[in-house]
Amino acid sequence: MKVGKAEKRNKKNAIKKIQMYWVKLQNKLNYKTIRTKTIYLYLFCVMVPVLVTNIIVVGNLLKASRDEADETMNNIVEAVSQDITAALESATYISMDLYTNDAICKFLDTYYTSRPDFYQAYNGVFENYVFYASSRHLISFLTLYSDNSRMLSGGRYYRIDSVLLEDWYQKFHEEDKDLMFLTYYYSTNISSNNQRMISLVRKLDFTGIRQIEKLVKLDLNYSKINKNVKSSALDTIIYVCHKDTVIFTNDPKDKGIKSEYGAINDIDKNDIQLHKSITAYGFDYDIYLKGYKSNHGLMLREKFGIIALLFLADAFIPAIMLTLFSNSITTRILILGKYIKKLKEEEFDPIPTSEGTDEIGELLQDYNLMADRMKHLIEYEYKSRLEQQELHLARQQAELLALYSQINPHFMFNVLENIRMRSVIKGERETAHMIKGLARLMRKSADWGSDLITIAQETEFTEDYLNLQKYRFGDKFNFKIRVSKDCRSYMIPSLVLTTFAENCCVHGLNREDHAGSIFISAYEESANLYIEIEDTGIGMCADKVMELEELLNRADINDLQRTASLGMLNACIRLKKYCGYQTKIMIESEEQVGTCIIIVIPIHNVIKDGNVS
Repeated sequence: MKVGKAEKRNKKNAIKKIQMYWVKLQNKLNYKTIRTKTIYLYLFCVMVPVLVTNIIVVGNLLKASRDEADETMNNIVEAVSQDITAALESATYISMDLYTNDAICKFLDTYYTSRPDFYQAYNGVFENYVFYASSRHLISFLTLYSDNSRMLSGGRYYRIDSVLLEDWYQKFHEEDKDLMFLTYYYSTNISSNNQRMISLVRKLDFTGIRQIEKLVKLDLNYSKINKNVKSSALDTIIYVCHKDTVIFTNDPKDKGIKSEYGAINDIDKNDIQLHKSITAYGFDYDIYLKGYKSNHGLMLREKFGIIALLFLADAFIPAIMLTLFSNSITTRILILGKYIKKLKEEEFDPIPTSEGTDEIGELLQDYNLMADRMKHLIEYEYKSRLEQQELHLARQQAELLALYSQINPHFMFNVLENIRMRSVIKGERETAHMIKGLARLMRKSADWGSDLITIAQETEFTEDYLNLQKYRFGDKFNFKIRVSKDCRSYMIPSLVLTTFAENCCVHGLNREDHAGSIFISAYEESANLYIEIEDTGIGMCADKVMELEELLNRADINDLQRTASLGMLNACIRLKKYCGYQTKIMIESEEQVGTCIIIVIPIHNVIKDGNVS
């Protein structure tokens, strides 16, 4: 009973969790536009199932094609293996007949007293080998060897002392086996007789009246076997390798039977599609296959039309229908939203449409009734020009306060970052000096009663900031401030010079050690106040100068809201607010030489503080 109750509780909890997630999902969708919801509906209910279905179908087709390709390549390798194994088998069976044949062993053991007796015995032995003739298409030559000093070398018989220096004999002697397949390159003084060889060498020690060394060497028909391999390879490239040697191949780069065997290291293993190791009659060899071209592409091309047609039908028909439904809803809702926004500007224009009798159509008609009633309730004649001006001034003041609140944190964050970096690099005592300098900056900032301060106050503030930067970067960083006596009392927005000086430090002197100099000057000339901020930094290209100069001269509050950079753009907006829109910003720069920013303000737009001498 307890188990049953626990299961019920678990089911209820699971249902509650599902309901909770369902509500959360619905709440999230409430913040999405109808068009976005329609796109989600199309993606998850149409596109994803269509894509998954097509991927499964195409995947199964490709898998079937790959399986067919694997089977075909295995059949090719198996056919090549059978060709080689047949040759090895033929040679092995012939050697077995020779190994157990008493007549051969007797012939090789007998000491002949005269040449006629030897020739008679020789012809009698070899005329009876019907098995050799029947296998001649795979065996090119048969040779017997013995240590019998009474026999003559020639034909199919040779004394062993005549081949003691041959490579094949030395390899066989070193391995000390009863039967062995050997691959070697047969080289003579006549280059036309040189060729690749594959031979079976076997000891004939089954019977014998004398304990003398007896061997048989069966030379496989290399050309015939290689031809069979090429025939079985079809349209692929096959490499049959024994140890480190390529013994058979249909590679066009192969130079043929008259050339030496190729090395296995010359094969590009990255292109190998199938590798199989085989052992037959004591002979180990590997088969590598490459160059097989499957019919994947052909199959896809044949089925592409049907697949594409199905995909387009599954994807675009629902897309068209959903687009029609979405446009039917969103177009009229957007129109309604547009006219509702006009209400904020006290424009009560009716919506010039009455299309549709659904819920949205009724909503549009209700809006027209509401707008008409509101228009009659509000009396435009009671709004005076004075109220409009006060609203405009209040809006301007709010913009300036917003700008001021943006730039002060921006400046303080940079100063605090300098202190942090210095604290990491230096010790505690030096940090105290930097904090003292920062405290002076903060006290001056707190003492300002308005956004306007004199150039003299601004330069003092900027000098404190640059002293902190000099303390940070050392003697490689220098600055100089020169202000004409007549200009000290002019009022400008606070932090303007500091902002431009900070930009020089952060961007102009953007080197590893921030080496360079900053020059700030203010003077009167031709009824204008000139303020120049110059650095010997990295400079800018001509295109960048034009882009930045245009941005600073046309800057307004909307530009500030659209950009992540608050520095110089903020300062330029405030300059134009307080010093008039005739204020101009000019930039002169050269890459790797430096940048000079010139602020030109008409004198008649600048307020002068009479308390400053």
